[in-house]
Amino acid sequence: MVLFRALGWLLLAFAAGAVVHDCLSWWSEGAFRLMGLGDLWSRLDLGSLLAVQAGLQHTLSGILWTGLLLPILKIPVLPAFVVGGVLCLWLGGRIGGRPGEADFLGMSRPRRRRSRGLS
Repeated sequence: MVLFRALGWLLLAFAAGAVVHDCLSWWSEGAFRLMGLGDLWSRLDLGSLLAVQAGLQHTLSGILWTGLLLPILKIPVLPAFVVGGVLCLWLGGRIGGRPGEADFLGMSRPRRRRSRGLS
């Protein structure tokens, strides 16, 4: 399915951006540290992160925030985007994939030529 493949390539492009960010921060700070999903979310929109945190802590007394979402937000961006991108590319190749179509890397499979007898 084209949507999964497009999402997969987009996630891999985000992973490349995360590599560039991590390498530039390593160069400027002198210490290598992978950016977490929570750090990325706070850099993109801190207000929404704080709103989600406040909403989850008030409605479910913080169990969902501390037990589920906080460990997810500590996952490094690079492996999360790479795994998500490869998984989406794989699913996009598996769903609706036909024997003559391109595989998940965009390269088509070689086709056999049929012989027409004595030509």
